[in-house]
Amino acid sequence: MNPSVRAADNNNVGRLSFGLRLDAEQRTFRDEVREFLAAEMRDAAQHSDPTDLTGCSIEFERAHQLRAGALGYLAVSVPTEHGGGGRPPSYRAIYSFEAAYHDAPSIDTAMVLCAAPLLSHGTDEQRARLLPAMLRGEVLACVAYTEPCAGSDLSAIETLAVTNGTGYLLTGVKSLVTGAHKAQWCVTIARTDIDAETRDALTMFLVSLDAPGVTVKRRVTANGWTLSDITFDDVAIDAAGVLGQVGHGWHQLAAALVDERSGVAWLGWATKLIETFGAWVTTIAEPTLRRDGVDAAVALHTDLVIGYRLAERVLRLQDGGHAVNAEAAVSKVWATELLQRLARTMLDIVGADALAWRPVVGQPAVAVPLGGRIAWEYLERIHPTISVGANELQRDSIARAAFASESPR
Repeated sequence: MNPSVRAADNNNVGRLSFGLRLDAEQRTFRDEVREFLAAEMRDAAQHSDPTDLTGCSIEFERAHQLRAGALGYLAVSVPTEHGGGGRPPSYRAIYSFEAAYHDAPSIDTAMVLCAAPLLSHGTDEQRARLLPAMLRGEVLACVAYTEPCAGSDLSAIETLAVTNGTGYLLTGVKSLVTGAHKAQWCVTIARTDIDAETRDALTMFLVSLDAPGVTVKRRVTANGWTLSDITFDDVAIDAAGVLGQVGHGWHQLAAALVDERSGVAWLGWATKLIETFGAWVTTIAEPTLRRDGVDAAVALHTDLVIGYRLAERVLRLQDGGHAVNAEAAVSKVWATELLQRLARTMLDIVGADALAWRPVVGQPAVAVPLGGRIAWEYLERIHPTISVGANELQRDSIARAAFASESPR
């Protein structure tokens, strides 16, 4: 360890004074969620599983989601007619922010990943079959869009769904799927018309991962947790498995991805890390290094406040029922690249000691600055800039909106 620094007490970290601006009712909800999640994660290190993106064992994740579901948190912004809490989208965002801040395994839930297309495009029968269990946290689900040759460019999708008279036979491979190894269901997309233009050729499906012909294979990432490949080998899907309209999958997918991008989970992670980093730099003994650390922490804090304001704009528009395509893209780019800047800055200031790695949920390495979290962050924060629509594509969307004068409101 660098002799000019000492490890900070990671439990002695205060909340940043600047955060999301909330009204009194929202603050009450936030405080309730904070208390719940702090209690949930108090002993989480005893249930660590570095091979899962959440960092937690599947048993712990399932039990946590059941408790969150029972309290109505997973469905806080789902319309009441579908069994949810009926609160504005900002309440779901508040929960996502706090779940990320606490490293709780309730970010990639069935409700987060699959509720938007199911609520918008599902039939009454599909909703009745899946929504109640999803609301209660009883079902885990995943989204399977990308393919080996169709990552950010989903127009290159090759998976086929060929009609067999009563339904479809699904054949193809989906890659880099988060959580498929523990999911019961997935929402996927396939070509149902090989002659049509891509925007009219794709259809969305609900597929049981227990169905004959489905194979899930885990793949280790650079950070130790796994993504999955899903192989569909003539998987029979009846007409009830079609989600939405045949040939409208592209448009449904675009809407679902916007819904994911408008979350504020990235800012929750960034807030906790900047708090911890800011507390740690005050312990540096060497004056020049301490000054550099404080300057870096202030700059990151400023960038975080900008991220809050961008996210607030998205939430305000969503609560008002407005489309947020460009605004969500701006917020996503800023927040995910802030996480990368944060990881690089921490590595620069801490130096070689930052290379000690530990999983996101686990016992801190007490002799290492920030408990060994920096190396995990440095590897991990490549991921958000690529997922849910790569940031390069988001910049294209922002530019189109700017030149079309669609974005400013």
